Amino acid sequence: MHLVNETDVIYYVNKLRKTVREHENWRTKQTLNLIPSENFASPSTRSFLSSDLSNRYSAPDNFYRGTRLSDDVQELAKEVAKKLYRCKYANVRPLSGHTCSMIAFMSLLKPGDRVVTCPPKYGGYPGSSEEGLGPLLHLKNLYFPYDPEKMNIISEEASKLLLSEKPEMAVFGSSFIPFPYKIKEATPQGYQGYNIYDGSHVMGLIAGGKFQDPLREGSSILMGSTHKSLFGPQGGIMLSNDHELFSSVEEKIFPGIVDNVHLNRVASLTFAMLELLKFGKDYASQVVRNSKELASALNELDTLVKCKEEGFTESHQVLLGYDELKSVKIADLLERIDVITDVGIRLGTSEVTRRGMKEGEMETIAHLISDAIRGRATRENLKRKVHHLVKEFDGLEYSLA
Repeated sequence: MHLVNETDVIYYVNKLRKTVREHENWRTKQTLNLIPSENFASPSTRSFLSSDLSNRYSAPDNFYRGTRLSDDVQELAKEVAKKLYRCKYANVRPLSGHTCSMIAFMSLLKPGDRVVTCPPKYGGYPGSSEEGLGPLLHLKNLYFPYDPEKMNIISEEASKLLLSEKPEMAVFGSSFIPFPYKIKEATPQGYQGYNIYDGSHVMGLIAGGKFQDPLREGSSILMGSTHKSLFGPQGGIMLSNDHELFSSVEEKIFPGIVDNVHLNRVASLTFAMLELLKFGKDYASQVVRNSKELASALNELDTLVKCKEEGFTESHQVLLGYDELKSVKIADLLERIDVITDVGIRLGTSEVTRRGMKEGEMETIAHLISDAIRGRATRENLKRKVHHLVKEFDGLEYSLA
């Protein structure tokens, strides 16, 4: 007995196809995407997601047969990752940056242990805090001393905290991350806890050598998302030069935390990392130049941009300085003219950079944002300008295909 009749099935099929098609057209052909958590993958990177690998299983214990070639894909992914990030060990099984955090916490900490992260109220990742994994794993959350004006941890005070509290783990990195962290200065000599770097937002910049180099600045593990400044599919990656530590982590990944690896995602990620091997330096450099220009242009137009005294930004993020209520209103206002942001407001330059935009276009974007906020033009007029800019830059750069 069928649960629904054939007419209903056809209706839902058509509705699904229509909705996805409309989404694709709107988000890729009409909108200016400034969300720093997103990026645009190349056609070849996307093509691996719909390959036969999407239906297959693989396990390190060789329980499944027929994995001879898919195992090669995983090994190739690790080989490319190690070249890209200049490290000895890599694991591409994690399904997200959040999964990476969970793996690090569950494999290296025990209930009652203390973990220090950036405070969520200043843009630290909530998933690693007392709002997320902390209480779920029965950990005690501590937070780095933080300067909200400079949007960075206070290194000297952070060092004192680690020395006095002796937490079992310190996690550098943040969701709001305009500047590198001074990892060495913030880590006191003799600190015995785990030093981890969550590079979810800046993995693409780290690969391009334009942000910081955590594995050579004191962090034992670099982990993060693969779909933000790194322009791969949604997923996670973990990297290290510490054999003993990383072995203990990998032992917990399978089968305890990530049973089945998504092979299609691994193949897709590998292609994106190959693109970064070839174009990463140029891409990352242009992202940072675009961020600086966007921030400077917005500031010149009397838009409230954070961290002016620090040079605004050294990453793919430009942070506006409005309160929460005003930020929500601005995000809604910008979406009405097809400029897509979050409600932070963080403005991200990764995707527009990949579309081929450079400093001149950042000035244009700044004017669009400023005019929208201050009501200097009608919504229809601003939307037309947005559509014109998006149409002009509908290609893709820093790509192998």
